[in-house]
Amino acid sequence: MVDVAALQEIRWKGEGTRFVGAKGGRYKLWWKRDDGTGRVGVMVREELVEKVLEVRRRSNGVIVVVMVFGKVIVRVISGYAPQQSRKEEEKDRFYDDVSDEIGQAGLNEFVVLLGDLNGHVGADADGYEGVHGGWGYGIRNEEGRRVLELADAHSMVVGNTWFTREPARLITYRSGEHRSMIDYILVRAKHRKYVKNVKAIPGMLQHSMVVMDVTSKEMGRRKKDKCNIFYLKFEYYT
Repeated sequence: MVDVAALQEIRWKGEGTRFVGAKGGRYKLWWKRDDGTGRVGVMVREELVEKVLEVRRRSNGVIVVVMVFGKVIVRVISGYAPQQSRKEEEKDRFYDDVSDEIGQAGLNEFVVLLGDLNGHVGADADGYEGVHGGWGYGIRNEEGRRVLELADAHSMVVGNTWFTREPARLITYRSGEHRSMIDYILVRAKHRKYVKNVKAIPGMLQHSMVVMDVTSKEMGRRKKDKCNIFYLKFEYYT
């Protein structure tokens, strides 16, 4: 079962909070959408809502939920980067916001950035060893370099690239014949040992669901248990 999910392309206007889903599978959703850009949200399983310490709607493109699992503070950042065609000022503002949120985290916090970062990090590490695990997809572009620079600046790794996968499990976006990896999950490098799996799950939507399984005794869970953190892009979420 999904524990925490980051969402983009929320269709509800303004900002708010509501429960979604049916009994036995209900979630609390926080979202923000002020104009035609961004539209981000975070969804937490009802049984875990009591673990939420803080929710901060930073901007249309960034929303943060801080939770506590056992002895560990978990900072979930849902991010939606401006598309390649947008102005550089918008891109700079997005990365400044995300960088500031990561920088506010305590040294021992489990920080995870999930979202559509609209960049191609490339198939290989190629100068970003330690950040890029060598299992990416496609050709790196400037927006992808910014993703890698952000991760490097905060001692994080691009989780999608650290697991041996067939291309179908790396691709996160499909449109006609076009295939790419633009949806990512980033975590601190020192916490990578707790990440047991990151993969894309193809579905009906253009953007695949990306899932990360986390196992940590410090989070108050038995070794065989997992904390499932998903990235979801619901383009038709209503």
